[in-house]
Amino acid sequence: MGEHAAAAEVNSMRRAFSLAALFLSLAVTGCASSRPKEALNLSAANWAVEVQKKGLDPEKVPHPMLITPEIREFALRVGGGGTALEPLRRLQLALLDSKDFTFEYDRIASYTAAETLAKKKGNCVSFTNLFIAMARSLGKPVQAALLTRRGDTSKHGDLVVVYGHMVAALPKGNNATVFDFYQQRQESRGELVLIDDLEVAAISASNWGVEALKQGDLSRAHELLETAARLSPLLPDIYGNLGLVRWKVGDKEGAFEAFRIGLALDKQRPSILNNVASIYLEMGRREDARAALAAANHGMASPYFLIAVGDIEFAQKHHKEALKYYQQAHRRDRKIQEPLWAIARAQQALGNEAAARKALEKAEKLIPEEAPPPPATP
Repeated sequence: MGEHAAAAEVNSMRRAFSLAALFLSLAVTGCASSRPKEALNLSAANWAVEVQKKGLDPEKVPHPMLITPEIREFALRVGGGGTALEPLRRLQLALLDSKDFTFEYDRIASYTAAETLAKKKGNCVSFTNLFIAMARSLGKPVQAALLTRRGDTSKHGDLVVVYGHMVAALPKGNNATVFDFYQQRQESRGELVLIDDLEVAAISASNWGVEALKQGDLSRAHELLETAARLSPLLPDIYGNLGLVRWKVGDKEGAFEAFRIGLALDKQRPSILNNVASIYLEMGRREDARAALAAANHGMASPYFLIAVGDIEFAQKHHKEALKYYQQAHRRDRKIQEPLWAIARAQQALGNEAAARKALEKAEKLIPEEAPPPPATP
């Protein structure tokens, strides 16, 4: 999945950077992980059994890739015969045909395979679900996978959402052919991690939980993210999101427990460590926050994470160090304003007025994701 992070101080004001998770896709051949997967291509009855084993109501956890008669008919008609990958390539091209299907770049909301075919629209995850169901109806053992690398980000109020990538993969030995349903991305490298259908449902629940969080519905977000964690105990980003929502509903102890589980799966996860640092900042434990941020894999960090690290250094009056992190954040995403505001603040603190003005001028030329805060420096 993608990255998730937490809170930082910007312009001497606390702003929560709660980074949520996931999705999108691409087409490459890559190495597949060997994690065992059991919940694949289940019937409706078997799906219900597996969901009940997790202590959940099957009525509230739809199978994302259940094969319906309509899906099977479409796959047979379009995929047809052929050898090896030919039917899959035909299905992929059919789903990418904008005359029949409409892609919606709503990166959180996604549909099941059946919903996507009925609506003839959806996002990349939606079409990945549909493609997998169609491929399986042709007897092809296609499954979902996550491509792990630094994700894109977008900002929504006090939330910064980090997006990862979900793809359709046809495993063969230690390799897999990957099918892309994200039309805008060109980059195609990363570690491929195969996931089963329960984990896909977990990702969907996590994404909807993030959407509820964006809407301020903490009760719904909490319910969905607890569901996601039950469905998949092996995806660290879900625990980053769960810890965040537990924190927001006042369960600080539960938040730390979720973060602990997530970090046991990936001790350098930037998103989780950023969330941990946020709570430490709220508690006034600045050095603990600094240590948490330092423990992360900065190569996988979002620009907002790097700003948070820089803010810690800035608060310690380490202005040169802060500037380095702000500049790194700007290099990571030159289309957002926040790194430039931070650069201006650091340059002014260092007495570089011309450089501060230049950074602010660059920021003013960008289109903000939201109404910007005043870029005044301390």
